Amino acid sequence: MAIPFYISAYQVDLFQAYYESFSGFIGYGLSIFANPEFVNEPLLLWRSGSQWIGGFYFLFTIISVLSTKDFNFIPSSYISNSTNSLNFETKFIENFLNLFYCYLLFSLFILLLLNFSSFNLFEKINLMMTAVSSGGFFIKQKLFIFSQLDKFIVAICFLFSSLNIFILYEIFKFSKKYNFKEDITIIIFSFSLSFVILLAFSQLDNFYNILLFVSTSISTSGIVLDTSTKLPYVFVLLVLTFVGGSIFSTGGGFKMLRVMFFIKKFLIEVTKLLSPSVTLKKTIFGSLNTIKNSDYYTISLIFISYGFVLIAGCVLLSFESLSFEDTFKVVFLTLNNTLPVNYLGDSFKFADLSYISHFFLLIMMFLSKVYFISVLVFIKKVIWD
Repeated sequence: MAIPFYISAYQVDLFQAYYESFSGFIGYGLSIFANPEFVNEPLLLWRSGSQWIGGFYFLFTIISVLSTKDFNFIPSSYISNSTNSLNFETKFIENFLNLFYCYLLFSLFILLLLNFSSFNLFEKINLMMTAVSSGGFFIKQKLFIFSQLDKFIVAICFLFSSLNIFILYEIFKFSKKYNFKEDITIIIFSFSLSFVILLAFSQLDNFYNILLFVSTSISTSGIVLDTSTKLPYVFVLLVLTFVGGSIFSTGGGFKMLRVMFFIKKFLIEVTKLLSPSVTLKKTIFGSLNTIKNSDYYTISLIFISYGFVLIAGCVLLSFESLSFEDTFKVVFLTLNNTLPVNYLGDSFKFADLSYISHFFLLIMMFLSKVYFISVLVFIKKVIWD
């Protein structure tokens, strides 16, 4: 994927070409091109296309890993009304093709939504690939949106990308096994939070801008918007990038399902203290499968790993001439696979970072999609067995 950038007429060295292709494949959105408007369209399409391919690869990898018996945590069992769960170990080719069809259907639906906007065709295609992959790259320096209708459409597209990739497939086949409660929770949560922020800061911003920021944050896109970034609710947006969307979405973050596990565990422990005679069901989203203690241990290990990498990243980037706030935001958002530009001050420039810092960012980009899950499976398979 780096070859087209390396052989282009823009004097890109090998590291920059690899950096651009890797950033695209991971869906991070950071680009070596300061002014994408002056880059030829085929190369821009290749850059956006790398996000789309990377989004599918991430879904394929994460679903295949989380459905294997080598990893004792199968999220699909908690968002279904069935005791059965998605399993890639049987009928691999069939499941692979079904996933591709769902991803393609997802893409066409978002492109259909964008057709109601005022963007030109080339912008719609690139924005579709960015939204589907929850990426942060656009063919211009910023995503300029002038009408409120366009803002609402783009916000819905990114919010939709934070939902389960199988949602349209399940809707069209009138599935009774999939309960849609995880997706409904994300939608209600996003709109409710947008209205709460609007009530608190109605004099500083409008609903369409707020919903756009909320949707691009919960989808962990971080696409650069033309709206002012000096907002009093930036901290809320940072938290949203950590929460993330559905467990089977293309975005990063800790994921809503895992956050709900912690909330459920907290409620159970508090109930034990206040009302020992009351018993809460160890289920979420109306699933027939109860939460096992091993699930809590697995999610806690993922969270601890996240914290360890966050601290290590902050220490490594502290050697740059950055404030602690900017250092924390860059590392935190990169681990959430979110382009940090919207959340940083105007004085920060990625181009000012050293090659070593960019190398560390590449590692964190990789970890933002892996979260040690694949590593844990590999260790269990190779070492423990």
